[in-house]
Formats: sequence, structure tokens, C-alpha cells
Amino acid sequence: MRLKAGLIVCGLLAAINVQAKMYYGPTPNVSTQQEYELPSGAPADVYLWKEDYPGTSGYYDAVGTYKCAYSDVQQTCSHQSGRSTITIVLKEKRSGMTHSLKLQAYMTGIKYNNADPSQSESCNARYALNNQTYLSCSTSSWSIVDNARVLTAWIPQSEMNNLPVGGVWEGALKLQYNAAGRTPVNFVANITLKGKATGKQDIFFPEFNNANPLVQLDLHPTGAITGNSFAEDVTTLDMCLYDGYNSNSDSMKLSFADENKGGASRKNGYYSIYNTGTAGTGENERIDYRLEMFNPHTQSWMRVDNGQGYDISAGVNGQDQVRPVHLPSISYPVLCAPAPLRLIVDKFRVTDKTAGYYKGTLQVYFSPSLNSI
Repeated sequence: MRLKAGLIVCGLLAAINVQAKMYYGPTPNVSTQQEYELPSGAPADVYLWKEDYPGTSGYYDAVGTYKCAYSDVQQTCSHQSGRSTITIVLKEKRSGMTHSLKLQAYMTGIKYNNADPSQSESCNARYALNNQTYLSCSTSSWSIVDNARVLTAWIPQSEMNNLPVGGVWEGALKLQYNAAGRTPVNFVANITLKGKATGKQDIFFPEFNNANPLVQLDLHPTGAITGNSFAEDVTTLDMCLYDGYNSNSDSMKLSFADENKGGASRKNGYYSIYNTGTAGTGENERIDYRLEMFNPHTQSWMRVDNGQGYDISAGVNGQDQVRPVHLPSISYPVLCAPAPLRLIVDKFRVTDKTAGYYKGTLQVYFSPSLNSI
């Protein structure tokens, strides 16, 4: 037991103090793109730089710092013991909505070996980005003084999961290494977070808020009262489709169906409402209608047949018609694709139908594609 404890202590001491390793850099420009499900599907912490060497070492580099506050891009920075918190602004690509993202960063003091960079040594001490402490660290037999500062910065998983709504969120992190007598080194990380809130997808009917709509067809007879009266109607129902991705999806699948009772002599693709008193499906016991939908991509009306599926592709550069709405399940406004419906009853003779109340159901199925765009 005593030997085992001694081995553990020796191993920990070696890790805490100095270890030989190779450092690479500078890497001034990096990019990251992450796709995941909201609200909890983000990957582990995403590192933008990990012990990135600024390219210079020496006496003044031992107290070098990284500038991390830029008012021109609303980037702020605060410093804690052993790390810094940097707040940048992300903008949602489609809506222009903004969100603050908090990143973490620190620098590590190292002894850079110019003769043999693979034998450079780290003291494993972490500094806030503004810390100018001159560090001395040691092995068991000699002391060394750090002569360079390497950069580590990352996006915490919790921050990626904290996007307010689904969408394509873009932003950039700016840093600048500074040391006396050195040319400043600018670092930029371009960040794209594609958060997809599939659990928030919705077929939204604005006139009815969160309830299933009840559509009343206007079938009042017109014409003579001698049996030659007729009825017809066009009723519009406002509908907006939210993909959980702030209307950044590249396509959507839609299909429509009634309760599938059918009936003799019904035209192909038509839908029906049925006389509730007779419960039959005969031609005199139902009123047929056709359905049209406004395509938000082509910005035109299209016929949608009963039981058929439709793939709606994105328009040129994705600049399809969208509008902001407040959905009952989301605290922030989001963009949905307006796709109103038109229920069209062709002209028919009123005496050809059994008098009474007619009722039916119309079901809408919506499945957006959230592939990369």
C-alpha cells in the first residue's frame, strides 16, 4: 500500500510542474460550424485554439497579453482567476435576431525551446488574458522561467445549448496578442451554430392561436327560390409553417387529407364534408371542395390534392417569403413560412343536396428538412 501511494504522488508531481512537448502556431484564423438539436444536443465544449503559440518568445513575451474587448463589434471581456470570459454577439442569419454568447479563454506560461521546439516545456499555470505575472516554475532539479504565452479558447457546451430559438447563428471572436517590441498578432474565430429545435416545429393558424381551427364555409343559396338556387364558396384560412430552424430549412414536405370516407362520383383530388344527420357518403349527402395552398417559395397558389404529398424546395438563395410570429410555445418571435389555404366549393344546385349541417375534417402533415444549407 505504501509503494502504491508513493507512485501516485510522483506521477501527480510530474504532471503539475514541467513537461516537454511541441507547440504549434500562430493560427490566426479558424472557423467552426456546429449542428445540433436544441435544447440539449450540443457537442462537448468546442475548442477554437488549444495552447496555440503566438510565434514569438523572449523576455517581453513572458508578460505578453491578449486583448479581448472590442467595442466596434460589441465584444466585452471580464477576467477571473486563471481565465477570462469573453462575450460576443451572434446574429441569426434569417431574422437578424441577436444573442450574447459567453466564451472562455486562458493563456499558459511556457518555456519555448528555440533550438528544439519539441523540447519546449509547460508550467501548467493558467492566466487570465490580461495577466502580466512573470512566472517561474521548476522541476525537481532546476528552475526555468516562462518566455511565451500560449492561447486556449473554447465555446462551452452549455452556451451552445442556450440559444433562444432554433436557427443559423453566426458571429466572430477577435483577440490580439501584444508584447513589448513585438508586432501584434490578430486572432479571429468565425463561429456558426446551427441549432435545430425540432420539438418546436408547428403548423400555426394565427386566427385560432393554439387551437384547431373551425372553418365555416359560406354556402348561402343565391338565385331564384323556385328550385334553381345555387351555392358556391371560396374561404381562405391563414396558415404559417414553422420549421424549428427560423425558416432556414432547405425544403419541406406537406400532405393533406380528409377523413377518407370518399363517396361516389367524387372528382379526383377533392375533399368532402358530410351531412351529419344522414351520416351517408352519397353525392346528395356530401359537399365536395378542392384545396389550394400559397407556396411561400414560388409565391404563387398551387393545387394540393387529397392524399398527395408535396416537396416544396427553397427559392433562390433561400430568400423565400417569411414573416415574424409569436408562437404559443416560444418566448421569442420566430420566422414562419406563410402558406394560407383556400377551400373552394364549386357551384352546385342546392336542391341536389339533403338539407342539414355538413361537417368534415382536414388534416395537414408538415415535415421540414433540416439538412445543411
